Amino acid sequence: MRMRFALVLSLFVLAGGPATFAQQPAAGANTRLSELEQRIRALEAALSALRAQFGASAGEATGLAAIEARLAALEAGTRELAVEAARLRAEAEAEKAAQAELADAVDRAAQAEAEKLDLSVYGALDVSAYEGQDAEFDGKAFELVISGRPHKRLGVFAEVEFEQAAGVGGARGGEVVVEQAYANLVFTPAFNVRGGILLVPFGNVNLDHFAPRRDLVNKPLPSRAIAPSDWTDNGLGLYGRIDAGPDWRIGYEAYAVAGLGEPIDARGTRAARLGYGADNNANKALVGRVAVSRLSRLELGVSGYQGRYDAAGEQALAGYAVDALVTFGPLRLSGEYDQMRAEKAQGADVDMNGGFGRATVTLPKGWVPTILGRDFDEPALQLVGQYDWVSLAGPGPQGVVEENRERRVTLGLNYRPARQLVLKFDYEFAKVFGNPVVTGGADGFVGSLGFVF
Repeated sequence: MRMRFALVLSLFVLAGGPATFAQQPAAGANTRLSELEQRIRALEAALSALRAQFGASAGEATGLAAIEARLAALEAGTRELAVEAARLRAEAEAEKAAQAELADAVDRAAQAEAEKLDLSVYGALDVSAYEGQDAEFDGKAFELVISGRPHKRLGVFAEVEFEQAAGVGGARGGEVVVEQAYANLVFTPAFNVRGGILLVPFGNVNLDHFAPRRDLVNKPLPSRAIAPSDWTDNGLGLYGRIDAGPDWRIGYEAYAVAGLGEPIDARGTRAARLGYGADNNANKALVGRVAVSRLSRLELGVSGYQGRYDAAGEQALAGYAVDALVTFGPLRLSGEYDQMRAEKAQGADVDMNGGFGRATVTLPKGWVPTILGRDFDEPALQLVGQYDWVSLAGPGPQGVVEENRERRVTLGLNYRPARQLVLKFDYEFAKVFGNPVVTGGADGFVGSLGFVF
C-alpha cells in the first residue's frame, strides 16, 4: 500500500496539474512545446506503471477508488496537456511559415527595387533679347535620363538630348544626341570600371552640366571655347572615392578617350568634337580629374588632358583645369580656370586660357509666406554675380595669327520654388577684342524656365 501511494505521489510531482503549468511564466512557443512534450511522456510512463501494478484487483480495495478517481483526473490533465502541445506546435509552425513568407517578400521587393530602371526628364525654355537682335524663344533642350542597377555591382546610365525642338525631315532642325550612355562595374568604393559614352572630366562645369542646376542661363565662356561643353566622348576607365576621415572625401575619374580632332585654332576647340564611333587617328587621349571635398561646403578639383588631335597623330593637345567651390552659410563661391595648348605643324601654337568666378547668395526666407513661397517645401531666391573671360592666341581658321579675347559680367536672379523648377533672369554685359569666339559682344537679357522631374 505504501508503494502504491508513493507511485501516486510521484504522479502528482510529475504532473503538477494543468493549472500549475498554466501559472508558469510565459516562454517562447518552442520552449513551452518542448517542456509539454517531456511532461506528457513522463505522465504516460507513470500511468502505465500504475496500471501494471494494480492489475484487476485495484478496484476491490476501498481506498483504491479514490486513487482511481485521481488517476482519471491525471489522465484528463494529460489529454489537456497534449491538446495544448498540439496547439503550440501549430502556432510555432504558422509563425515560422509567416516569417519565411515575409523574408521572401522583402527579398523580392528589394531585388525588384534594385533592378528597376529609373526615368527622369529635364529641359529648359530660354528667352533672349540682345542689343541689335530680335527677341527669341529657344526650346533649348529636352532630355531623358535613364538609370538602373540590375545588380548591386552593376549600373547603367544614359542621357538622350532632344536639342532645340529637334525634328526629323522638316525645316525645324535641331538634333537628337546621346550625351551619355555608360555601364559601371563596381569592385570597391575606391576602384570601379566605367565604359561607354562619357562626360569628359575636365573641370567641374562639364560634369555638372544640367541646365536646371546651373546658377545662370549660359555656361561660362571657357566651357564653350576651351573645354567644349557639353563635352562627351567614347571611353573606358576607372572611377572611385576614398573616405579620408569623417568629413573628407577624395574622388577621381580617369579615362582613355577617343579625344578631340581638327580643327583647333584661335577660335577654340568647339568644332573639334568628333562624332561617336569616330576617331581621326590611332592615338587615344588620357583625361582625368581628382577632387577633394569636405562635406558639402568645400570642393577643390584638378583636371588634366593629354592627346594627339591631328589626322597624322603627331600634334599634341594638352591642358589642365583647376576648380573650386566653397560655401559660407547663404553664400556660395565657385570658380574655374582652364588652360589648353595645341601644337601646330607650322607657325605658332594655339594658346587658350580662361576662367570664371561666381558668387551666389541665397536671400533670407522672409518672403516664403507670400504667394512665391507658400506650400513649397524648400523655396529659394538667389542673387548671382559672375565674371568670365577667355583669351585665345594662335593661327585662326585662315592660318593668320589672331588674338581673340572676350569678357563678360552677368548679374542674375533665380527663383526656385522647388528643386524641380527654376526661373532665371540674367543680364549680360559682354565685350569682344578681336574676333568673336562665343558671344557677339552685345549686351542683353536672357531668361530661362528649367525643370527636372
